[in-house]
Amino acid sequence: MEGLGERIKQARLNCSKSLEEICDEVGVSRTYWYDIEKETLKGALSIENLRKIEQALGVTLGVQFND
Repeated sequence: MEGLGERIKQARLNCSKSLEEICDEVGVSRTYWYDIEKETLKGALSIENLRKIEQALGVTLGVQFND
């Protein structure tokens, strides 16, 4: 989803947690995190990881998925 990486980056910058704390909570590496922010992730970002990101950052990104 175009623009999602930038929204995640802005939420991270507004968050009081360090990048290491966020990555630990989500369960991803810093490299993976930067790929998400830059939208260079190979493959799709899973719904599970997206929800973990929202929880760690304390935001709702407004992304909805249809079954």
